[in-house]
Amino acid sequence: MRVAAPLDLATELKKISLFSELPRHHFADVLARTHHARIERERSIVSEGEAQSTVPVLVQGLVKLHQGRILLDVQRGPSVPVPSLTIDAAPSPVSVSAMRTCDVALVDRAVLLAAIHANPGASQRFGELLGKESRNLLKRVPELVGSPVEDRIMALLDRLAERHGSPLDDGRYLPLPLRRCDLAMMVHATTETVSRTLAEWERRGWLRSNRSGLWWGSRRQRETNPPPSQPRNKSDRPESL
Repeated sequence: MRVAAPLDLATELKKISLFSELPRHHFADVLARTHHARIERERSIVSEGEAQSTVPVLVQGLVKLHQGRILLDVQRGPSVPVPSLTIDAAPSPVSVSAMRTCDVALVDRAVLLAAIHANPGASQRFGELLGKESRNLLKRVPELVGSPVEDRIMALLDRLAERHGSPLDDGRYLPLPLRRCDLAMMVHATTETVSRTLAEWERRGWLRSNRSGLWWGSRRQRETNPPPSQPRNKSDRPESL
């Protein structure tokens, strides 16, 4: 039986710009106060409302960020899922859960923050990560409120395809095991409405899906066969999921 090679945390962390900017001695200090954790599917890495003693860094795997019943984002490693957790030990505003088995580096917050402050390059990268985190959350607002559910689903799939998709035919394949209920939680709609919409798009040839992921057609392809205008359904904006 083939055995996976041991995970080299130093090599994996260096794939993230925040850590690659650190001088050798500071990186060694950070690495010495970091330990590896294997998180199984559907298990929590960060729990909403709980203070974190370490900064979780996703080395390999796939996670979802959620707040209550709202699914905020999906991230693949290597990445820092919630950079703002580095700043202090305040309760986390979000939960982070494994969508597949994940390898996570748990980094001592105080040592990492001291290394960032001591190095201009790392400070700049940290600022960029915080800015990206804020922009990503702001982009989610139109996907949650303010437009018909079909538009919200389409905007979500376009964004996920840009971030996670690989070109395939006249579209992109997203290796994300998102269920209909997951997509519903990402656009604040009922699972029934999302399922009905996606079934219609599959009939039109815009979408193909399986348990491992989905294929989403290009904007050009969708424009050649636009959907008919329909009145807005009140059930598209539920009070609760």
